[in-house]
Amino acid sequence: MSTKVLVVQSEFVRNFLKCQEGMIAVSEKDAFSLLESGFFVDRDLAEVNENWRQIIPYVVMIDSGKVLLMKRTENQTEKRLHNLYSIGVGGHIEEGDGRTPFEAFWNGMNREIHEEVDADVKEMKFVGLINDLSSEVSRVHLGYMYLAYVNFREMREKDLFEWKLVPLEELEDYEEGMEGWSKIALSGLRSILMQK
Repeated sequence: MSTKVLVVQSEFVRNFLKCQEGMIAVSEKDAFSLLESGFFVDRDLAEVNENWRQIIPYVVMIDSGKVLLMKRTENQTEKRLHNLYSIGVGGHIEEGDGRTPFEAFWNGMNREIHEEVDADVKEMKFVGLINDLSSEVSRVHLGYMYLAYVNFREMREKDLFEWKLVPLEELEDYEEGMEGWSKIALSGLRSILMQK
């Protein structure tokens, strides 16, 4: 069987978000209330069962006012994402990440960050939830979006990503080539950073 990953019931997400889609600003406390009902199932099953939503931390990294922009190479296993741009680092929360859903979330998010990037994280700020119902893939995932203010050095997975640091106002030049969640995250990012 495959790795067990953290999920919550899709019905709970629907009730909590009242069918809203996109980047939804909620408090971290409220977002974490969903995890109280979280449990672990085989990833192979979770990927095809729309009764569950896999919990995915989605961390946008900012260094000196510039956003980390990654382009997925053709060395990645998920062919649907080849050559698409992303502004989020993250991945699945695994059963081995912790004894409770909360512990697993924090440990899993940190594991994913350090697997993908070499950076010192100075501050993390929760932004909201990414809820995208537009495709079969997105309907079985729920994003927990964070901003991470970092001292960035490089990508650890050099064969899987090309990368550069880009000023926020220049990200729109790449928007058409972005994966779905990055487009959603970018709209939320604009409104947050423009307020500063």
